[in-house]
Amino acid sequence: MFRKAVSSMSYPVFLDLVVTERIVCLTAYTEIEKHIFEADADPGDDQSESIRSLRFEGHFVPGQLPPKATGVYHDRLPCVQLGKPLVLGESLSQGLAGRYFKAASYSLLDLDDPSIRSGEKSDAAVWVCGVDYEGNLRPFYNAIAFETSTKMHPMRSVRNLGTPSNLFIYQPFASTPLIQCSMTLKYNLSLGYRSSVQGFFEAQDYNYLPDMDEAFPRLELISGGGEIGAGGQHEVTVQVVSAEGRDATLYLEETGGYLPMRRVRSINGKASFKVHALGLAAGDAFKVKLGFRNYSGLLDVPFEVVA
Repeated sequence: MFRKAVSSMSYPVFLDLVVTERIVCLTAYTEIEKHIFEADADPGDDQSESIRSLRFEGHFVPGQLPPKATGVYHDRLPCVQLGKPLVLGESLSQGLAGRYFKAASYSLLDLDDPSIRSGEKSDAAVWVCGVDYEGNLRPFYNAIAFETSTKMHPMRSVRNLGTPSNLFIYQPFASTPLIQCSMTLKYNLSLGYRSSVQGFFEAQDYNYLPDMDEAFPRLELISGGGEIGAGGQHEVTVQVVSAEGRDATLYLEETGGYLPMRRVRSINGKASFKVHALGLAAGDAFKVKLGFRNYSGLLDVPFEVVA
């Protein structure tokens, strides 16, 4: 597991990150002038008053999860534009003492949100949050699931939505608690960030594209592949390699032959499956591709059909 901080976000917001086992919340604070802060009769007030049917059960406190809500389909709103409370800079960071800020927006990922279905909550997920060009955070989404057809990198996916990325959460297995996931946080160098979880280290460069491959499990071939008799059968065994040590469901796809099972579950990291050279003749070649539900092609097992 790693937590990398990259000072490459150009939009000037202070980021406040709160992480629990099932919930992640990122709040953006933007700087305001002193006279705006002083002109507000109650700068610490927030938006917890009733707004139509929506009501927050408490107040927004820096460094904590936002309050639960009523009047909506779930008690955690995934994305909210705020505007208050107004806070002193030193309440965010000592390096911001003497300056003034407002809570601009937050984006929240709740794995118990009923609108997040099984296609998103899968092994090898990258939960991404971006900030638009007005400084508002946009909703989290699993970019790997969203771009399963193009296999687009999550950074490019969120950028194409008009919201340059500022947080990647790499969830290697659906059962991995969010607090145990590797993360890449992009922040503004002039304002900085704060996190409820420790262990963030400063990146040595701005190339965070390889972080996803580093965080995800690998698949290694133990046995199988190579020559297979025409109409014959072959067994393949693979290993799921991950520091987390969790088992996963592997998805199989063949370019030829026949697979009796297209999904296999690893046990203690190992999984086996059978391949049939059905309808093939000597000289034919094909391969079996293995991966996860939304992240295919992690391993190719090639076969050559012989007489």
